[in-house]
Amino acid sequence: MSRRFWPVRVRVGRATVVACAALLIVGTAYGPAKVASALGLHQAPAPAPESVGYLPPPFPVVVKSPTVRLTNLQKVVVNHPIPLTNGAASPPDTIYLRFNEVDLDNLTITELQPRAPQEPLYSFEIANRGSGAETAAIGNKTATTELWGKVNSLKICITAQTLATVVNTYAGVLGGRLDSLLQLIGSIFAPFANSPLGPVGPCVQLTALLPVLEVLIDYGVPLPNVLPVTDLDVNVYALSVATSPDSPSIKLPKAEVRGLP
Repeated sequence: MSRRFWPVRVRVGRATVVACAALLIVGTAYGPAKVASALGLHQAPAPAPESVGYLPPPFPVVVKSPTVRLTNLQKVVVNHPIPLTNGAASPPDTIYLRFNEVDLDNLTITELQPRAPQEPLYSFEIANRGSGAETAAIGNKTATTELWGKVNSLKICITAQTLATVVNTYAGVLGGRLDSLLQLIGSIFAPFANSPLGPVGPCVQLTALLPVLEVLIDYGVPLPNVLPVTDLDVNVYALSVATSPDSPSIKLPKAEVRGLP
């Protein structure tokens, strides 16, 4: 297993853009992990690391995509700020995400200036959609990808029935939390009763789903392997991809790259 660190350079006209300058692509005895293991489930995930392992710069890279596929979400930690090179820290509501891979359609990357966030250093769009040669992806099916960022928008498309089925299937693991989780699911999805559906159900902001997702993840209960996501908008302060030497840690498609004003 190796960890990759590199800037991504994309040529737009005569200018070479350093795409990810701010990114370094880089219980108790009877607690949830033991119970999950005894029932043959996944182990409860390791906690978020105490630090990134380096000091990221104070200006984030904004990553946006209207359509995303998130593979094997393993850990979510809220309010997890990290120290930056200027002595400050990322926002208090920084979220830590661990997953295998994320692939993004119509990817837009913008680097913000620390003193003038309304005037980006650069911004460009990769006009891609789909799989194969059109894939823009971070990580891969066997990688460990970690992201620290401020989530402005990240809507997971899933049905209440899917989550309720997961909760009921693993009721023996969740114990006394079963009823409260089912009630939470009902209240989270109640506003979407008459709303348009996304790819596989209503698309709900990650922050709204966290009370359910955090419990399922921490108890080692498996989520759907691929989660459709819409309206991704994240200020990324640090990104790390650990993968085998013969596996790509980032893939950019053969698609049009356009510099944005």
